[in-house]
Amino acid sequence: MQNFERTPLLALILVAFLLDGTRTEAFSSSVPWLSSSPTGLKKTTTLTPTITTALSATPVSRSTHWMDFLKFDGATPTFDVLARTREYSECTTYAALEPYYDHERYVFRGSIIGPITSEDVRATQQGFNILDAYPDLTIEKFGYTLDPENPFRCYWFERWRGTNREAIQIGPISLPKTDAFADIPTHVMSVNWTPDGKIIYGCLSAPLDRFEGNTKGQGAVFGLLQTGGLPLPVSSVGNPVLIANQKLVAPLIGQKAFSDEEDIPTWWKSTARGADANDL
Repeated sequence: MQNFERTPLLALILVAFLLDGTRTEAFSSSVPWLSSSPTGLKKTTTLTPTITTALSATPVSRSTHWMDFLKFDGATPTFDVLARTREYSECTTYAALEPYYDHERYVFRGSIIGPITSEDVRATQQGFNILDAYPDLTIEKFGYTLDPENPFRCYWFERWRGTNREAIQIGPISLPKTDAFADIPTHVMSVNWTPDGKIIYGCLSAPLDRFEGNTKGQGAVFGLLQTGGLPLPVSSVGNPVLIANQKLVAPLIGQKAFSDEEDIPTWWKSTARGADANDL
C-alpha cells in the first residue's frame, strides 16, 4: 500500500489544496522548507492538522455495492477463515480443491480471466497441462490476512518459479519444452467463504510489480506460457488483441476465458468478460 511518505510531491500538493479549510496552512506546516520559503507563504507556529490526520477526519460515505453480497448481511464466520484458507491454498490438484467450492454459486475472476464457474475451470484444466510442464514449479505463499471489512474474505501473496522441462499442451496445440526458467511477478490471491464454509468467490490479481521477474510482466499461468514459448498479447485490461483472442481464438482450441452467460451465477452482476474494461 502506498503511503504519504512515498507519494510524489506533486500529488501531495494537489491533495493539500483540496483539503477544505486547511489548504495552505496544513500543507505548509507539513513541508518545512515551504514554510520558510520567500514565495509569500508565511511561517506560522499555529498547530495545524497534518495531511494524514486531516484525511482521516474526513467523513467517508459509501453506497451499497453489488459485491457486498459476499459479506452475508454482516454475519460472523463460525470457523477459522484464516486457517481454512491456508489449508485450501496448499492444495495442488483440482480433485483436492473441489470439495471446498460452493459449486452452484462459485465464480473465479482474474484481472483478465473470468467470470468462470468451477465446472468450466475443471473442464479447461483437463486439456491444459501447464503445471505438469513445470515439474519443479514452486509457489511461495505468504502474508495471509483477513479483509477488515469482510471476515469471510482472506488474501495472500503468491510468487511462482519453475523450469519448463516438458511440452505444454493447450487443447490441440503442443509447445516443445524450452528448458527456460520462469521467475514470475508476485500477485495476490483471495477467496471468499460462505457461512457454510464453502468458497463462493476466488480472485487473482494482476502482477503487483510488472518489472519483477523475467516474464515481461506476464503473471501466473501467463508467465508460464510465455516462458514455454507461446507468444502472448499484452495482458492488460482493455487490450483489443487480447479480447479478440479470448472471444474468438480460445473457443477454437477448446479453451474458455469466461463461462457462458447462462452458466454464470446470478449474484455476479458485472457484464465485463475476460479482458473487457470494467462496466461497474
